[in-house]
Amino acid sequence: MSKKNIAGRDQEMKKLQRASDSGKAEFIAVYGRRRVGKTFLIREFFGERICFEIVGIHDATTQEQLVNFSNSLAEAFDTKLPLQVPKSWQDAFTLLKAFLQNKKTKGKKVVFFDELPWLNTPWSGFLKHLENFWNSFGSKQNDLVLIVCGSAASWMIQHIMDSRGGLHNRLTGQIRLLPFNLSETKDYLYKKNVRNLDHYQILQLYMAIGGVPYYLSFVQPGLSAAQIIDEMFFSKGAQLRDEYDNLFGSLFN
Repeated sequence: MSKKNIAGRDQEMKKLQRASDSGKAEFIAVYGRRRVGKTFLIREFFGERICFEIVGIHDATTQEQLVNFSNSLAEAFDTKLPLQVPKSWQDAFTLLKAFLQNKKTKGKKVVFFDELPWLNTPWSGFLKHLENFWNSFGSKQNDLVLIVCGSAASWMIQHIMDSRGGLHNRLTGQIRLLPFNLSETKDYLYKKNVRNLDHYQILQLYMAIGGVPYYLSFVQPGLSAAQIIDEMFFSKGAQLRDEYDNLFGSLFN
């Protein structure tokens, strides 16, 4: 674990620590707007304890997602040889089950599905096979932490947190990750060695971009708040010039 790299997020880390220390299977949903640091939090907190991770591909077909799964499983096996691509999500979860049964670890095994809504392509059957994986296998494994993560908050709430199907009341925990508050923003900037901004300039910056870690990651030491905002949005090649279009396109068809 690399908790020292995580700014703020004290309550969220307590929840993850409880899941890590418990003597039972844990199923945790993490959701929140894009750029807020969901993936970073899980990867930094669990580190090498993540034994399998898959990141959904935006606007991909079911076949492309299954190839993605096969590649992720090959990486988990630590082999450079390609694995056979499963024909369906039912086959994919059967392979994942076999992998976990043979995986030896000192602590809990962490399985991480990132950008879950993108994996659930139309008519793929992904969600029902995720439900079956958890209900028939995962929930019985006292050494397993299953984490599902998504930026499409409405989808996560409807299909995971408020599921009326096979995942109804199956979650053992959920984390809604919000942007940093003002104090956490200051702590984050200090961790980045940005210490030339006084409280007023930090407030100016916060009012312009909020406490979104991705945006704050572009802040460079030595610049004033006005210079930082100009570089982010208005200068030639500004990092966030097209941010609205990029965000909107990733969440809506």
